[in-house]
Amino acid sequence: MSITRAYADAFFDAMMTRDPELIAPYVADDAEWLIVGPIELFPYCGQHLDKEAVLAAYGRMSSNAAVTEFTRDYAITDGECASALSRMTNVVRETGRQVVVRLAQFARFRDGKVCEFCSITDTLGAAEQFMGRSLSQMAEDAPALADV
Repeated sequence: MSITRAYADAFFDAMMTRDPELIAPYVADDAEWLIVGPIELFPYCGQHLDKEAVLAAYGRMSSNAAVTEFTRDYAITDGECASALSRMTNVVRETGRQVVVRLAQFARFRDGKVCEFCSITDTLGAAEQFMGRSLSQMAEDAPALADV
């Protein structure tokens, strides 16, 4: 069954809210979900197998940061697949720091539900913004191996 562009847009809109209740209607019970990124900084990243695990990951996301703005730059649908390139602005709840990221998202639908999903984020940029300093500056500040 092919999905429509409007349905794919509604799914990606729900994803940008990070609200598990809004995302749940789109997720298959046996979903395979991958959110690429460093788990040490972003505990919702990694592989999530089944609807419950997916929604728990988005619950962790929404508890850590609030989405204040998002823009979808491109979206493509083809049969049972949809992809989007988006920009999202978050505010980290703990620090109030603003983090702007770009996301490439790929979804495969089965019977109107997402059964496979992959989100690739500019994790280097997100990590630098989350920590409040660039990784190149951190490397410059680190002691030389000979000094350790």
